[in-house]
Amino acid sequence: MSNWHTLRAHLLHGNLPSEQQALSLADCEDTAALVDVAAVLRDRGHRNVVTYSRKVFIPLTHLCRDVCHYCTFARTPKKIDQPYMPVEDVLALCRQGADMGCQEALFTLGEKPELRYSAARRALDEMGFPVRWSM
Repeated sequence: MSNWHTLRAHLLHGNLPSEQQALSLADCEDTAALVDVAAVLRDRGHRNVVTYSRKVFIPLTHLCRDVCHYCTFARTPKKIDQPYMPVEDVLALCRQGADMGCQEALFTLGEKPELRYSAARRALDEMGFPVRWSM
């Protein structure tokens, strides 16, 4: 019997894998078999319960130095009203999320937009966070 079949039987009998066994799963080339075992274990542990975490989405900025063609989030300075969300608006959004039962906040911001946009650098400076490097 192969190591995979032995491990599969071990897992399906409710045993946890050792660290070495868990790492060996990365070498298994039978993806369908891995998915089947994962589905059995998931269903055994959670049945058909789907969980989620209520969170509030807080976009601190829509600016980003990257140009990812799949991104629907990033904007240029010409297409936004202000480079960064004011602190008062962030707090108001947090409070609104809490009132709606959110337990988490997802803060999003671009990848160092100050490296690309002078508007970002100026805004950071005005908020008391001057960019202290030369370009």
